[in-house]
Amino acid sequence: MSVTEIAVARLEQRTSTAVSQAQAVKVGDQPSYDLAAERLLAVADLRREIVAHHAPMKKAAHEAWQQVIAAEKRLLEPVAEAERIYKAGIAAYETEQRRLAAEAAARAEAEARRLAEEERERELEQAEAQGADVEEITAMIDAPLIVAPPRIEPTFQPARGVTLAANWLGEVTSLETLVKAIAAGKANASLVIPNQAAINQLARATRGTLQVPGVRFFNQSTVRAGRR
Repeated sequence: MSVTEIAVARLEQRTSTAVSQAQAVKVGDQPSYDLAAERLLAVADLRREIVAHHAPMKKAAHEAWQQVIAAEKRLLEPVAEAERIYKAGIAAYETEQRRLAAEAAARAEAEARRLAEEERERELEQAEAQGADVEEITAMIDAPLIVAPPRIEPTFQPARGVTLAANWLGEVTSLETLVKAIAAGKANASLVIPNQAAINQLARATRGTLQVPGVRFFNQSTVRAGRR
């Protein structure tokens, strides 16, 4: 076995022993408390040894990873720029063509409706000329106007494999207004999340003496171990 393998084997043995010893100790009196405290300090020393043992390997691996990421980024950046340029141009063109198509469809529908209305006028005039009574004329007027759907020629041919997808987004223009809406039941509370970092910072600064509606400050003691 190499020196490194021997060191790892020893650390593994010590970590296994540490867990077994911890499980065997039940802190219930002063002697067991003192024993637990002493072994906690030993475990803290073991943690530092493990971290120190792996530090050079982690550093080397991190540096190698950074080099790979940098090489990949150097090649991907111009690709991303090319994609951005193409996508912006395609999106602008397709959006404009769809707008033109919608306008053409609206004009065609309006023209089709105008022709249908003129046809109905001729039919009414013909019916009156043929002696239709008031009820027959009224029924003809009340009948749904049949408008033949116009045929719209596409303004462009979409490329295969390229689609313009809708991507609806939202942004908060006034956090105060949104919070008021949530309080009034007009918006869902899931639209905001608490700033836990700010809440914890406020708890540390005020030591729980400040009263904030909807927030509970409490002390969660933690044990620290370290030899002086």
